[in-house]
This record gives sequence, C-alpha cells and structure tokens, in this order.
Amino acid sequence: MTDITAAADMIWGGIHTGNWFPEALQGKLELDAALRVQLDILGRKVAGGATQGGWKIGLTSERVRARYGTEARPFGHLMAGDMYATGAEVSLARFPHAAIEPELCLVIGQTLQGGGITPQQARAAVRGLCPGYELNQDRARGVKDFPLAVADNLSQWGIVTGEEVPLDDAFDPAGLRVTLARDGEQVSEAIGRDVIDDHFLSLSILANTLADYGLRLEAGMRVITGSFSKHEVAAGQSWEAEFHGIGKVRVSFKD
Repeated sequence: MTDITAAADMIWGGIHTGNWFPEALQGKLELDAALRVQLDILGRKVAGGATQGGWKIGLTSERVRARYGTEARPFGHLMAGDMYATGAEVSLARFPHAAIEPELCLVIGQTLQGGGITPQQARAAVRGLCPGYELNQDRARGVKDFPLAVADNLSQWGIVTGEEVPLDDAFDPAGLRVTLARDGEQVSEAIGRDVIDDHFLSLSILANTLADYGLRLEAGMRVITGSFSKHEVAAGQSWEAEFHGIGKVRVSFKD
C-alpha cells in the first residue's frame, strides 16, 4: 500500500476505536511509508488543537535492532499534552497494557537542522538533561509488523520528566547508571554502555532523518533517547528512577 492518506485514515480511526493495528494494513507498509503515515497522524493531532512537544528515537540498541532485523532508528512524536512532571499520578483508564521505561530526556537548546549533523554538533545543540520515563502501551497485542508499529508511533503515549540540569562537558553517557524501584523495591539497574547507543549519536541520526522529511529539531523540544529497561505497570504502583549524577523522577498510577 502506498496511499499514505488512506493508511492514515485507518490508523486515525483505530485510535478512536481501539483497533490500532488494522488487519488491512498488516504487511502492507514499508518503513518510509510508515513514517509518512505517522507524520500524517501528527498533522491531524496538531490540526485538532494539540501541540507537539518533541520526539522519541526508536531502536537505540543493537539488541533491539537485531530483534527487528533492521539497522533503522525510526522516530516517534511526543505531544505536549501527554508530558507529565515528576510526582504525577497518571490514570491508566485510557491506556490498557501499559508499560514504563526509564529514559534520558534531552532538552534542545538551539534549533538543529539536518542533514550531515554529527554527534558532536548534536551534543552542542542540547541545553539540558532530565531523568525521565517513557510511558508506552502494547497496542500490537502480538502482531509482529515493524513498519506498522512505526506508523502507530512506536507504542508511545506519554513521558514523565524530572528536574532539568545543564549539560556540561563532564557528562559521559556511556557511564550513566540508572536504577529503578517499584514501591520502594529496586527492580533494575543498568549502565548506558551495556544497554543503549550513545545518546548524541542517536540525536544526530534523528536530526538527519527528520531532514529527509523536511523537519528539524526545534529549540525547546524534548527528545527521549531509548530505554534502560522496560516494565509493565498496574494501578496502585509507585515508581522511582534515579539517573545517578542527574537526578530522580517519580510517577504513580491509578485506575
């Protein structure tokens, strides 16, 4: 299928009915078309009065790329209305099959226009860092279709961020250690070099990919750069992640 509008119509309808992976689209999209469908959906959200708040970078580890059989690092979009501050209590009523992923959030300080952006140039455009979570949702429910997952915004439905700290020259993303606790009990610990690509390499790839679609990273946007771990969540739980040397971020969930 190459009719971007028709594919976007199906997904847009599915957003409102819970049929996020329409059978008619399964196996029909290539990656480029899937990204264009996703951008069509983003345009519809903005036309309806919503504001974009940033981007996510997908598949930012060799392990995940190997699982999907691709070297691609596709983007997803973040909406400002789905961004929460640390300490938020988030309702799961609209988001069945929810999960949480501790992720570093980069705050863009100056507009970054690809292509040809290097990791060093990407780092220079970052104003600050926030400890964060991606909130996502298993909308595929067993359907294994990577391009369709990209069109569906890579399971994205929100982020939670802690206090922003300035990015300084001493920050070493490879050595960033993240610990995660649920209801006061530690459930994971990871170090950047073991689980995730260099964040500024990923940011440069994002900037250059967006340029292929006539887009750029705007100053003030927030970008989440990939998961340190992933966990299903349930109502009544409280979660706290510490990004050592940066800060903590907390969230709890209700029905």
